[in-house]
Amino acid sequence: MKNNCFFYLILLVFLFHLNDKVNANSIEQIQIFENDSKKLIGKSVYYLEDKKNIYSIDEVIASNLFIQSDKNIPNFGVTQSSYWIRFTISNNTNKELFMELAQPIMDEIEFYNFIDSTNMYEIKNAGEIYPFSKREFNFTNYVFNLNIRKGETKTYYVKIKSTEQIQAPIYIGSLLNIAESSNTFLFYSALFLGIMTVMILYNFFIYLTTKDKSYIFYVLYISTLMFTQLCPKGITFQYFWPNLPWLAVHSMFILPSLVGIFGIFFFNNFLKTKEFLPIASKIFNVIILVYIVVLSLAFIKKYETSYMIMELTAMIVSLLMLLFAVLILRKGYQPARYFLIAWSLFLSGIFLWVLKDLGVLPYNSFTNNSMQIGAAVETVLLSFALGARINSYKKEKEISQKLAFEALEEKEQLVREQNIILEQKVEDRTKELNQTLHELKETQTQLVDSEKMASLGQLTAGVAHEINNPINFVSSNIPPLKQDIEDLTTIIDKYSELKNSTEIGEKLQEIEALKNSLDYNYLKEELQIIISGIENGAKRTTEIVSGLKNFSRMDESDLQLADINEGINSTLVILKSSLNNIQLEMKLNPLPKIECYPGKLNQVFMNLINNSIQAIEENKSNITKGIIAIETLEKEDSILILIADNGIGMNKDTQKKIFDPFFTTKKVGQGTGLGLSIVYTIIQNHQGKIEVQSNINEGCVFIIILPKKLSN
Repeated sequence: MKNNCFFYLILLVFLFHLNDKVNANSIEQIQIFENDSKKLIGKSVYYLEDKKNIYSIDEVIASNLFIQSDKNIPNFGVTQSSYWIRFTISNNTNKELFMELAQPIMDEIEFYNFIDSTNMYEIKNAGEIYPFSKREFNFTNYVFNLNIRKGETKTYYVKIKSTEQIQAPIYIGSLLNIAESSNTFLFYSALFLGIMTVMILYNFFIYLTTKDKSYIFYVLYISTLMFTQLCPKGITFQYFWPNLPWLAVHSMFILPSLVGIFGIFFFNNFLKTKEFLPIASKIFNVIILVYIVVLSLAFIKKYETSYMIMELTAMIVSLLMLLFAVLILRKGYQPARYFLIAWSLFLSGIFLWVLKDLGVLPYNSFTNNSMQIGAAVETVLLSFALGARINSYKKEKEISQKLAFEALEEKEQLVREQNIILEQKVEDRTKELNQTLHELKETQTQLVDSEKMASLGQLTAGVAHEINNPINFVSSNIPPLKQDIEDLTTIIDKYSELKNSTEIGEKLQEIEALKNSLDYNYLKEELQIIISGIENGAKRTTEIVSGLKNFSRMDESDLQLADINEGINSTLVILKSSLNNIQLEMKLNPLPKIECYPGKLNQVFMNLINNSIQAIEENKSNITKGIIAIETLEKEDSILILIADNGIGMNKDTQKKIFDPFFTTKKVGQGTGLGLSIVYTIIQNHQGKIEVQSNINEGCVFIIILPKKLSN
């Protein structure tokens, strides 16, 4: 009987352990309900350590070595291993669910999302090794769409790896919930950034005033401290260096090391360690070398060793500064008292932060922000401490100022006399400046008129050239026309001789001979050609005059409804002589008439097309044929005019200045620099916009946006 009891006892223990193993490997479903906000699922996830970073997703899925997390926020410490996290979500809501990994300094993340019930899955990569712009969602933390429908249950796998402390605070919720918490987080980070920035600027201004080295060391210290506090929050990567993954990965080694080095410089200078405690200065010199070793280890990718040495060094430096400040205070140096108060508060934050990283304290909002809170308080208090030093300096200066006061009284009368002289000089100089300003305004007016006259001269030359061609064609056809008419008159006169002649047959033979000699058939064809040519010349002259009449509305001061396409065509008629050997590509889409000053817009078109012609001339060596493309488009409440060329182009700096008055890239005497300035002013008066896109040797595109109707 005892043997049977013993057997049953063993069997019971076996079954208990078997059941425990089954429970450990079974997957707990995380139920998400409609009323749930952002849910922390740390204790419902399973993790698997990949020490050599060799597991494939198929091996991970088949593995039975997953361990259920016993913490709300799994903390795997500083390690070279990768960790696989598995969790199963059951969606009991109508919301679209997302996963948030609230650890911005994670280096590598692979998120596996299985598609329906198939074995196919999509992989989304994230982490600091990728530029911030590659993220699917513009949040400081990493956010992934779970793509899970209502009533559906899905299992997800996440692979994480980092050179820093690997902590995995995982939340499930809607995008709205995540955005709300993100906004709150950004508010407090912005508040911290604002406080630190004010302190940096304030102390830097004091440094410029006093030239006290303590202030510049303090500015360097709190500047690096500010970035160090923002770095683990992901703020620096998101807003300061989003396209520098290398810096994002190494910033948690570089910034804390610089904080330690600059903090030592500030401590030595502020508390005068060389004077009151020389041993402290020597010890800190050794610690600076340790920080250099920390940086070197990080650069050769010995991250685990570098991180542990850095954390240990930070604790040692914190304690040493506290100890040395006490010793210096005992020697009677009162500024050490202020430092002790500020440093004690910051030290508390450091201890909480380090203990959180070592896994001793839990990961929560207080421990995660403890050093940031301590840093802000310390920064303000140390600023007060530096201010107290200034007050002591002021007292020392009061005595010297009192002695100098008597000398100042003696000089006061001299200063008054000098002030009278200076006031007179200022008045004279003001008159001179007003005169100069008046002359400059007159010069500006003359230059604007000069630009308009230059445009008018170019217009006149173009019109003269264009009209000269058809007129020459007409005049050159007049001599052959006269000759042909004389020949026809000769033939007609021969026919008139038949009236009184009795020898009609012989006369007809003479007439035929005359017609053959004068080539009567060709004579008729030539007359048709000459008349057609004269007709075309007259028509071309009419077109030019019509285009000139349309273009010449430059002085009209009243708003009109006008067809922009018509204005462009009339401008091209005037500029046709300047477009020789330039290919013109036109795409003028139908446009409604818009409210505008037509003549002013014609001036805009002429200036821009002239600009394109000149740019093409400068770029002849790089192109086979010059091209100017003009296109018009209609939008909802506006129209677009695009004028493009393959000219010389311009760099970014030039693009910023081309609309400034008097700015020109031409040689002296070749331009006033007012052409594009006038264009800009006209467009502004039409409540429109003008943009430019250009690269060197790749041409230029001007984009004009005009409203269909001007607002009052």
